[in-house]
Order: sequence, then structure tokens, then C-alpha cells
Amino acid sequence: MDARGEKLVTVASFKSEPEFLVARSRLESAGIECFANNFYTFEFYGGVLGVELQVRESDAKDALAVLEDPGESGKPE
Repeated sequence: MDARGEKLVTVASFKSEPEFLVARSRLESAGIECFANNFYTFEFYGGVLGVELQVRESDAKDALAVLEDPGESGKPE
């Protein structure tokens, strides 16, 4: 639960810090507050255990849509 008492759900897991940082940045740019679960463990063990990207349950659907969108991949519109 977060400070507001809302349940947090995992929307993605990473073993690579750069991939995690890109995903977190995309969510934050979309106005979705996100949280890292096991981030310090991730740092300490060099990604062996990984890190989970979590959002509030009410934001999960939007977060998944942002993460699934390839963005600017050169794909024609």
C-alpha cells in the first residue's frame, strides 16, 4: 500500500537498471507516479534479483498501455 492506502501492483520487472529507468521515465512522463520494489537489493546485487516497477492499482491499466506502446520507433502513423 502507498501513503494514500491504495494497493500497489507490479506492471513490469527488470534485471537491467537501464531498462527499468527508461520504463520509469516513460510512466512519469505520462503523469503516472511509480515505485520501485527491491531497488536497493537490485543495486546491491547488480540486477541478479531484479526490480519491480509498481503503480497504484487505479493507474495499472494506463501504465500497461504506456509500457506496451512502442513510442517513436520509426513506425509510420
